Amino acid sequence: MDIQKINCLSKSPKFLSSLSIVKSGWGAFASIAVSLAIAAPSFAQSAISLGRNFRPDPATLSGNGGGRVSIATIAGIADNCRGFANAEPNHTITLTETFPVMDLLVYSNNINDDPTMLIKGPNGIVICADDESGGRNPQANRRLPKGNYQVWVGSKTINQSFQYTLSLSEIRQK
Repeated sequence: MDIQKINCLSKSPKFLSSLSIVKSGWGAFASIAVSLAIAAPSFAQSAISLGRNFRPDPATLSGNGGGRVSIATIAGIADNCRGFANAEPNHTITLTETFPVMDLLVYSNNINDDPTMLIKGPNGIVICADDESGGRNPQANRRLPKGNYQVWVGSKTINQSFQYTLSLSEIRQK
């Protein structure tokens, strides 16, 4: 097709009408996709799979903690299960092997944040942590069998949101 025919076609009302439908159709589609992405937040912030002797050690995940659901309610027990988190876990950790020692530590750069942590794993494992590391940060250090673990990071105050780092190591972190 030569340039004259393209110019003639581009001036045709039928061509212009179909072009504007395509333009508005894609624009409308993009607008809907953006709206859905904003309206439907993803609660599970990240997933990681670890085998023994993973590198780098520690592995770190970051996210936003806090929420409106009681961690004791999510855990199904009250023992040291303090704080509030989202109903969905912040992280999913898959251990491909049994770890003789796995240390999970949550910390925040803001001294006013007071994080708590809940870990639920295979065979009914439930671990709640609060203020173990340096009197402010939740930490769990123990043998963990292979399997999938869900981690919630909460705040002592309901609906308080904050940024944190979850550090995972095969040695005890300080």
